[in-house]
Amino acid sequence: MKTNSKYTTILIFVFLLSFVSYTRAQESMEQATANLSFQEYLNQVGKSNLNYLAEKYNVSIADAEVIAQKVLPDPEVTFEGANENFSMGLGYTLELGNKRGARVRLAKSQADLEKLALEYYYQELRAEAADLYLEAMQQRELLEVKKSSYAYMLELSNSDSIRFRLGEITEIDARQSKLEAATLLNEVFEQEAAYKSALATLNQYMGQTTLSLMNLSGKWTNIDRDYLLPELIATGLTNRVDLYAARKNIEVAGNQYKLVKAERKMDLGLSVSYERDWHGFLPPAGSVTAGVSIPLQFSNRNKGALKAANYSIEQTKVQKQNTELQIQTEIAQAFFLFEAARKKAEQYRTGLLEDAKKVLDGMVYKYQRGESDITDVLIAQRTYNEVRELYLETTKGFASSLVALQKACGIWDIDF
Repeated sequence: MKTNSKYTTILIFVFLLSFVSYTRAQESMEQATANLSFQEYLNQVGKSNLNYLAEKYNVSIADAEVIAQKVLPDPEVTFEGANENFSMGLGYTLELGNKRGARVRLAKSQADLEKLALEYYYQELRAEAADLYLEAMQQRELLEVKKSSYAYMLELSNSDSIRFRLGEITEIDARQSKLEAATLLNEVFEQEAAYKSALATLNQYMGQTTLSLMNLSGKWTNIDRDYLLPELIATGLTNRVDLYAARKNIEVAGNQYKLVKAERKMDLGLSVSYERDWHGFLPPAGSVTAGVSIPLQFSNRNKGALKAANYSIEQTKVQKQNTELQIQTEIAQAFFLFEAARKKAEQYRTGLLEDAKKVLDGMVYKYQRGESDITDVLIAQRTYNEVRELYLETTKGFASSLVALQKACGIWDIDF
């Protein structure tokens, strides 16, 4: 009796310690009272993501380069003096072949290309940020699984404590259920850290510090879609920004070719000068001269730069064709993965979770009637937890496959 009384006291102490620890874990998560929806998160990423803000400067730099290419050649002033004469001159290079216009057109097309690159970067960032939000949702749901498993096992261990005092089960069974509850509580703590880490990553993408974390209000809804592969491919070839960029690359290469041709045109050097001779106190004579310099462009016989620019045009055309083929391949691959993920998620929705819960409840019922031991219950509990975790992983994979498919098609109507 003394041994039983001592063990009962220990069990009560362990129970109180576990309950206090679990309560603190719940209070720790409840400190983040603000809820963050999926759309609010994406809006904040678009406004404050530091990498995206840095990429925006590329567009500003390209626009500034357009202004810079509008500059005209600077005139040149010369002055020479000696003991008995001095001269002043003004020189200017007159560009022929509309070189300035060619430079401006090239800079404008490059600026347009930078804008397309920025839009493509945002689409990639949006998809990446969405997947991180889904990852955080998965960690949140896993935390709920761990908490519910702990609460379930804690209730069972408390029941076992009573049954042990009544002599219905052995001390080993009661001790085993207590140890399992304590193990599950440790898993709660670990999962809480994983969830907070995922929230910290979301804060980084929103350009915020980790001093305050927000709970997520997103749910696993609005995932299923009915798509046809030919329609998706047609949509992708119409909407993909990188295909627009490939077409713009052809334009850039064409403008580069025109600039090379324009630069092969000769430039005229215009000059005018004034000279005076000094003899005595007053200058007796002065003269004004004007001149034109014409370069002899023997280097134009070398057409290497012109051929290189022409080959660049042909290269960008081939790259555009490759981009079209790559888009079709990416869409097809994303579609196949989406369909596979849909089937896997459907399999869990049509009975696996329910069956695993029934097995667990049945094992607990048999254990409480003395028809099985605690080991069978623990195996059923762990199996049920594994099924729930696999279900969450499959659901997250299904949602991620939707994100990847819409990114591949250049469309976006996702909300969770």
